[in-house]
Amino acid sequence: MDDSIQAASGIAALNELVLGEPRYLPTVVADKTTAITVVYSILAALFHRERTGVGQEIEVPMFETMVSFVMAEHIWGEVFEPKMGEAGYTRLMSHHRKPYKTKDGYIAVLPYMNNHWQTFCEKAEREDLIEDERFKDLSSRVKNIDDTYSETGKILATKTTQEWLDIFAETKVPVIVVNSLEDLFHDPHLEAVDFWQSYEHPTEGQLKMPGFPSKFSKTPASIRKHAPKLGEHSKEILAEAG
Repeated sequence: MDDSIQAASGIAALNELVLGEPRYLPTVVADKTTAITVVYSILAALFHRERTGVGQEIEVPMFETMVSFVMAEHIWGEVFEPKMGEAGYTRLMSHHRKPYKTKDGYIAVLPYMNNHWQTFCEKAEREDLIEDERFKDLSSRVKNIDDTYSETGKILATKTTQEWLDIFAETKVPVIVVNSLEDLFHDPHLEAVDFWQSYEHPTEGQLKMPGFPSKFSKTPASIRKHAPKLGEHSKEILAEAG
């Protein structure tokens, strides 16, 4: 159902603005987002039952969940009545919103806030852009977002990725490398926090899985059971059902 819900909720159409045709995100975002919504909805209902002793039925439709997910920011000018503009967060829909090309690869740099922009321009030796009317403050940069992204891209294309990482290392400008999927298995931070977990599956042997991202001080999470095989718990479930 993920592809269907991506299409229905506007995600595929948003990609058309950038890619020229409707496209699904290359991840099952609707399945996973709806699953997370199910979890916190159940937790809220359990908390209510704990407080009041009253249970309730919960419905979590995928379509409504993903429309809520997408339109949180993309409702844009339609949030006002009468509306003050069309739907669609302009900054996110810019064709220039993407990782920036460097001399030898790509990098993600986010000089959005005024202090970040000033530092970025100073480190890039482009102080002239600080006083440029198009970029003088956050609202001006958002209004001229295509120019903002374009000028930033031109600057970042002049040095290697590592050179820029070194330049911004001691600043507060958000900057990070663009990882491939393979890079994630050797990412220094993920290695430091023991993110990747290995365990023995009873039929498939040694497996590697992403660890639980949240850290609990009293009840640390871990992989303790495997996903059940087809029919593995049929007897237990039927016995519980009487």
